[in-house]
Amino acid sequence: MSSPAPVHVTSFYRFISLSDSQVEELKSQLERFASESELLGLCLLGNEGINATLSGPPSALASVKVLLNEFLAVSDLVYKDSVALKHPFHVFRIKIKNEIVTMGKPGFAPASPKNNHLTPEEWHEAIQDPNALILDTRNDYEVEIGKFKGAKDLKIKEFRDFPEALTTDPATKAVAKDTPVLMYCTGGIRCEKAIMEMNAQGFSNVRQLDGGILNYLEKFPDQGFEGECFVFDYRVAVDQQLQPTTKFKLCPHCGQPANKSISCVKCGTHVEICNHCVDQFAVTCSKNCAHHVAIGSGSRRAHQQELNKRHKV
Repeated sequence: MSSPAPVHVTSFYRFISLSDSQVEELKSQLERFASESELLGLCLLGNEGINATLSGPPSALASVKVLLNEFLAVSDLVYKDSVALKHPFHVFRIKIKNEIVTMGKPGFAPASPKNNHLTPEEWHEAIQDPNALILDTRNDYEVEIGKFKGAKDLKIKEFRDFPEALTTDPATKAVAKDTPVLMYCTGGIRCEKAIMEMNAQGFSNVRQLDGGILNYLEKFPDQGFEGECFVFDYRVAVDQQLQPTTKFKLCPHCGQPANKSISCVKCGTHVEICNHCVDQFAVTCSKNCAHHVAIGSGSRRAHQQELNKRHKV
Protein backbone atom coordinates (compact mmCIF):
# COMPACT_ATOMS: atom_id res chain seq x y z
CA MET A 1 0.00 0.00 0.00
CA SER A 2 1.40 3.40 -0.97
CA SER A 3 2.23 5.96 1.69
CA PRO A 4 -0.09 8.96 2.08
CA ALA A 5 1.02 12.16 0.38
CA PRO A 6 2.79 14.50 2.80
CA VAL A 7 0.98 17.55 4.08
CA HIS A 8 2.76 20.82 3.34
CA VAL A 9 3.09 23.46 6.06
CA THR A 10 3.95 27.13 5.77
CA SER A 11 4.56 29.77 8.45
CA PHE A 12 4.73 33.51 7.83
CA TYR A 13 4.04 36.95 9.26
CA ARG A 14 4.00 40.54 8.16
CA PHE A 15 3.68 43.70 10.22
CA ILE A 16 1.58 45.95 8.04
CA SER A 17 -1.01 48.58 8.95
CA LEU A 18 -4.53 47.31 8.27
CA SER A 19 -7.79 49.17 8.88
CA ASP A 20 -10.67 47.46 10.65
CA SER A 21 -12.46 47.02 7.32
CA GLN A 22 -9.33 45.49 5.73
CA VAL A 23 -9.00 43.07 8.63
CA GLU A 24 -12.62 41.95 8.21
CA GLU A 25 -12.27 41.65 4.43
CA LEU A 26 -9.09 39.57 4.65
CA LYS A 27 -10.72 37.39 7.32
CA SER A 28 -13.70 36.77 5.03
CA GLN A 29 -11.51 35.96 2.03
CA LEU A 30 -9.36 33.50 3.98
CA GLU A 31 -12.36 31.79 5.58
CA ARG A 32 -14.04 31.45 2.20
CA PHE A 33 -10.87 30.04 0.65
CA ALA A 34 -10.42 27.55 3.50
CA SER A 35 -14.02 26.35 3.22
CA GLU A 36 -13.45 25.57 -0.48
CA SER A 37 -10.08 23.85 -0.06
CA GLU A 38 -8.24 21.54 2.33
CA LEU A 39 -6.54 24.46 4.08
CA LEU A 40 -6.19 24.18 7.86
CA GLY A 41 -4.25 26.21 10.40
CA LEU A 42 -4.25 29.20 12.72
CA CYS A 43 -4.13 32.81 11.60
CA LEU A 44 -3.75 35.81 13.93
CA LEU A 45 -5.01 38.95 12.27
CA GLY A 46 -5.27 42.56 13.38
CA ASN A 47 -4.42 46.18 12.73
CA GLU A 48 -0.72 45.27 13.17
CA GLY A 49 -0.82 42.72 10.34
CA ILE A 50 -0.89 38.94 10.07
CA ASN A 51 0.84 35.97 11.73
CA ALA A 52 -0.06 32.46 10.61
CA THR A 53 0.84 28.81 10.19
CA LEU A 54 -1.18 26.94 7.57
CA SER A 55 -1.21 23.37 6.29
CA GLY A 56 -2.65 21.65 3.26
CA PRO A 57 -1.83 20.26 -0.18
CA PRO A 58 0.77 22.20 -2.22
CA SER A 59 -1.89 23.60 -4.56
CA ALA A 60 -3.89 25.10 -1.67
CA LEU A 61 -0.82 26.72 -0.13
CA ALA A 62 0.32 28.08 -3.49
CA SER A 63 -3.10 29.65 -4.05
CA VAL A 64 -3.39 31.17 -0.58
CA LYS A 65 0.08 32.71 -0.99
CA VAL A 66 -1.12 34.42 -4.17
CA LEU A 67 -4.22 35.65 -2.33
CA LEU A 68 -2.14 37.08 0.53
CA ASN A 69 0.48 38.70 -1.67
CA GLU A 70 -2.22 40.40 -3.75
CA PHE A 71 -4.32 41.54 -0.78
CA LEU A 72 -1.34 42.90 1.16
CA ALA A 73 0.23 44.29 -2.04
CA VAL A 74 3.64 42.78 -1.20
CA SER A 75 6.07 40.61 -3.10
CA ASP A 76 8.65 39.89 -0.40
CA LEU A 77 6.61 38.03 2.20
CA VAL A 78 8.85 35.22 3.53
CA TYR A 79 7.20 31.80 3.82
CA LYS A 80 8.93 29.11 5.92
CA ASP A 81 7.88 25.83 4.30
CA SER A 82 8.09 22.27 5.64
CA VAL A 83 6.20 18.97 5.39
CA ALA A 84 4.40 16.61 7.79
CA LEU A 85 2.81 13.18 7.48
CA LYS A 86 -0.52 14.57 8.68
CA HIS A 87 -2.15 17.93 9.28
CA PRO A 88 -0.66 19.66 12.33
CA PHE A 89 -4.06 21.35 12.81
CA HIS A 90 -7.57 19.98 13.18
CA VAL A 91 -9.42 23.04 11.87
CA PHE A 92 -8.90 26.41 10.22
CA ARG A 93 -9.21 29.31 12.65
CA ILE A 94 -8.75 33.07 12.45
CA LYS A 95 -8.41 35.14 15.60
CA ILE A 96 -8.67 38.94 15.55
CA LYS A 97 -6.04 40.24 17.99
CA ASN A 98 -4.75 43.58 19.25
CA GLU A 99 -1.24 42.19 18.77
CA ILE A 100 -0.19 39.52 16.28
CA VAL A 101 2.54 38.56 18.76
CA THR A 102 1.77 39.49 22.35
CA MET A 103 4.20 41.72 24.21
CA GLY A 104 1.48 43.71 25.93
CA LYS A 105 2.22 46.76 23.78
CA PRO A 106 -0.38 47.10 21.01
CA GLY A 107 0.85 49.32 18.21
CA PHE A 108 4.49 48.70 19.15
CA ALA A 109 5.43 47.40 15.72
CA PRO A 110 8.25 47.89 13.21
CA ALA A 111 7.68 50.51 10.53
CA SER A 112 9.78 48.58 8.00
CA PRO A 113 9.96 44.87 7.08
CA LYS A 114 13.72 44.94 7.66
CA ASN A 115 15.32 46.10 10.90
CA ASN A 116 18.90 44.87 11.31
CA HIS A 117 18.09 41.42 9.89
CA LEU A 118 20.79 38.84 9.23
CA THR A 119 20.36 36.16 6.60
CA PRO A 120 21.01 32.59 7.78
CA GLU A 121 24.43 32.81 6.10
CA GLU A 122 25.28 36.09 7.85
CA TRP A 123 23.95 34.74 11.15
CA HIS A 124 26.02 31.55 10.84
CA GLU A 125 29.15 33.70 10.55
CA ALA A 126 28.11 36.21 13.25
CA ILE A 127 27.56 33.59 15.96
CA GLN A 128 31.24 32.67 15.71
CA ASP A 129 32.10 36.02 17.40
CA PRO A 130 33.07 35.20 21.02
CA ASN A 131 32.23 38.76 22.09
CA ALA A 132 28.63 38.61 20.89
CA LEU A 133 25.73 37.96 23.27
CA ILE A 134 23.40 35.44 21.60
CA LEU A 135 19.94 36.02 23.04
CA ASP A 136 17.00 33.61 22.88
CA THR A 137 13.69 35.49 23.03
CA ARG A 138 11.51 32.37 23.36
CA ASN A 139 9.76 30.86 26.37
CA ASP A 140 11.74 28.65 28.75
CA TYR A 141 10.04 25.41 27.72
CA GLU A 142 10.99 26.08 24.09
CA VAL A 143 14.62 26.73 24.96
CA GLU A 144 14.72 23.54 27.03
CA ILE A 145 14.47 21.28 23.97
CA GLY A 146 16.79 23.20 21.65
CA LYS A 147 18.80 26.41 21.24
CA PHE A 148 21.83 27.92 19.53
CA LYS A 149 25.18 27.00 21.03
CA GLY A 150 26.09 29.44 23.78
CA ALA A 151 22.75 31.28 23.64
CA LYS A 152 21.45 33.02 26.75
CA ASP A 153 18.09 31.81 28.05
CA LEU A 154 16.18 34.63 29.76
CA LYS A 155 13.89 32.01 31.37
CA ILE A 156 10.71 33.87 30.50
CA LYS A 157 7.33 32.12 30.79
CA GLU A 158 5.70 34.15 28.01
CA PHE A 159 6.85 36.81 25.58
CA ARG A 160 5.27 39.68 27.51
CA ASP A 161 7.92 39.03 30.20
CA PHE A 162 10.72 39.99 27.80
CA PRO A 163 10.97 43.75 28.58
CA GLU A 164 11.29 43.15 32.32
CA ALA A 165 13.74 40.26 31.82
CA LEU A 166 16.13 42.64 30.05
CA THR A 167 16.37 44.73 33.23
CA THR A 168 16.64 41.83 35.70
CA ASP A 169 18.64 39.06 34.03
CA PRO A 170 22.36 39.28 34.93
CA ALA A 171 23.47 38.68 31.33
CA THR A 172 21.61 41.70 29.96
CA LYS A 173 21.59 43.84 33.10
CA ALA A 174 25.37 44.01 33.36
CA VAL A 175 26.39 44.00 29.70
CA ALA A 176 27.50 47.21 27.99
CA LYS A 177 24.80 48.78 25.85
CA ASP A 178 27.02 48.69 22.75
CA THR A 179 27.79 44.97 23.08
CA PRO A 180 27.00 43.03 19.89
CA VAL A 181 23.68 41.26 20.53
CA LEU A 182 22.35 38.53 18.24
CA MET A 183 18.73 37.63 18.92
CA TYR A 184 16.52 34.90 17.53
CA CYS A 185 13.18 33.13 17.92
CA THR A 186 11.23 30.41 16.09
CA GLY A 187 10.17 32.22 12.92
CA GLY A 188 11.34 35.80 13.50
CA ILE A 189 8.20 37.61 14.63
CA ARG A 190 9.05 37.91 18.34
CA CYS A 191 12.42 39.42 17.47
CA GLU A 192 10.67 42.17 15.48
CA LYS A 193 9.28 43.58 18.72
CA ALA A 194 12.16 42.43 20.92
CA ILE A 195 14.72 44.41 18.94
CA MET A 196 12.57 47.54 19.28
CA GLU A 197 12.36 46.98 23.03
CA MET A 198 16.14 46.55 23.30
CA ASN A 199 16.70 49.75 21.33
CA ALA A 200 14.22 51.55 23.61
CA GLN A 201 16.24 50.35 26.61
CA GLY A 202 19.46 51.73 25.12
CA PHE A 203 21.01 48.73 23.37
CA SER A 204 22.60 50.07 20.20
CA ASN A 205 24.16 47.07 18.46
CA VAL A 206 21.37 44.49 18.10
CA ARG A 207 20.73 42.26 15.09
CA GLN A 208 18.12 39.57 14.50
CA LEU A 209 17.98 36.29 12.58
CA ASP A 210 15.75 36.77 9.55
CA GLY A 211 13.10 34.04 9.51
CA GLY A 212 14.22 32.63 12.84
CA ILE A 213 15.34 29.10 13.62
CA LEU A 214 13.13 27.62 10.90
CA ASN A 215 14.88 29.67 8.22
CA TYR A 216 18.32 28.82 9.62
CA LEU A 217 17.69 25.06 9.77
CA GLU A 218 16.65 25.05 6.13
CA LYS A 219 20.17 26.20 5.24
CA PHE A 220 22.31 24.87 8.12
CA PRO A 221 20.91 21.67 9.68
CA ASP A 222 23.04 19.98 12.37
CA GLN A 223 25.34 22.96 12.79
CA GLY A 224 24.86 26.03 15.00
CA PHE A 225 21.48 25.05 16.46
CA GLU A 226 21.36 22.18 18.96
CA GLY A 227 18.31 20.01 19.62
CA GLU A 228 14.84 20.54 18.19
CA CYS A 229 12.64 23.57 17.58
CA PHE A 230 9.28 23.83 19.33
CA VAL A 231 6.35 24.83 17.11
CA PHE A 232 2.89 25.86 18.26
CA ASP A 233 0.85 23.08 16.67
CA TYR A 234 0.33 19.32 16.87
CA ARG A 235 3.77 18.57 15.45
CA VAL A 236 5.07 19.77 18.85
CA ALA A 237 8.57 20.35 17.44
CA VAL A 238 10.60 19.91 14.27
CA ASP A 239 14.00 18.31 14.03
CA GLN A 240 17.13 19.52 12.24
CA GLN A 241 15.61 18.54 8.86
CA LEU A 242 12.36 20.39 9.68
CA GLN A 243 10.54 17.08 10.02
CA PRO A 244 7.96 16.57 12.80
CA THR A 245 9.60 15.36 16.01
CA THR A 246 9.63 11.69 16.91
CA LYS A 247 11.03 12.48 20.36
CA PHE A 248 8.42 14.73 21.97
CA LYS A 249 4.68 14.67 22.57
CA LEU A 250 2.42 17.34 24.05
CA CYS A 251 2.14 17.07 27.82
CA PRO A 252 -1.50 16.28 28.67
CA HIS A 253 -1.30 18.44 31.79
CA CYS A 254 0.25 21.67 30.51
CA GLY A 255 0.69 21.35 26.73
CA GLN A 256 4.47 21.72 26.83
CA PRO A 257 6.88 19.32 25.05
CA ALA A 258 7.10 16.03 26.90
CA ASN A 259 9.26 12.91 26.73
CA LYS A 260 8.95 11.35 30.21
CA SER A 261 7.05 8.05 29.86
CA ILE A 262 4.63 7.08 32.63
CA SER A 263 1.85 4.57 33.16
CA CYS A 264 -1.26 6.14 34.71
CA VAL A 265 -2.17 4.65 38.10
CA LYS A 266 -5.81 5.52 37.53
CA CYS A 267 -6.49 4.06 34.09
CA GLY A 268 -3.26 2.37 33.01
CA THR A 269 -2.72 4.56 29.94
CA HIS A 270 0.89 4.98 28.81
CA VAL A 271 1.71 8.61 27.97
CA GLU A 272 4.55 11.12 28.01
CA ILE A 273 4.50 14.11 30.36
CA CYS A 274 6.94 17.01 30.65
CA ASN A 275 9.70 17.54 33.20
CA HIS A 276 7.74 20.29 34.92
CA CYS A 277 4.73 18.04 35.63
CA VAL A 278 6.67 14.97 36.78
CA ASP A 279 6.41 15.85 40.47
CA GLN A 280 2.86 17.18 40.54
CA PHE A 281 1.25 14.70 38.16
CA ALA A 282 3.87 11.92 38.14
CA VAL A 283 1.61 8.94 37.64
CA THR A 284 -1.51 10.25 35.90
CA CYS A 285 -2.18 10.59 32.18
CA SER A 286 -4.62 13.50 32.17
CA LYS A 287 -6.12 16.30 34.23
CA ASN A 288 -9.20 14.15 34.74
CA CYS A 289 -7.24 11.21 36.18
CA ALA A 290 -5.13 13.59 38.27
CA HIS A 291 -8.31 15.05 39.73
CA HIS A 292 -9.74 11.66 40.67
CA VAL A 293 -6.49 10.50 42.21
CA ALA A 294 -6.21 13.76 44.18
CA ILE A 295 -9.67 13.32 45.70
CA GLY A 296 -8.92 9.72 46.64
CA SER A 297 -10.81 7.88 43.90
CA GLY A 298 -9.27 4.42 43.83
CA SER A 299 -5.55 5.07 43.48
CA ARG A 300 -4.46 7.67 46.03
CA ARG A 301 -2.20 5.17 47.83
CA ALA A 302 -0.46 4.09 44.62
CA HIS A 303 -0.06 7.73 43.62
CA GLN A 304 1.54 8.65 46.95
CA GLN A 305 3.78 5.58 46.93
CA GLU A 306 5.06 6.51 43.47
CA LEU A 307 5.74 10.10 44.53
CA ASN A 308 7.49 8.90 47.68
CA LYS A 309 9.66 6.56 45.62
CA ARG A 310 10.60 9.35 43.24
CA HIS A 311 11.51 11.67 46.10
CA LYS A 312 13.05 8.80 48.16
CA VAL A 313 10.93 9.70 51.17
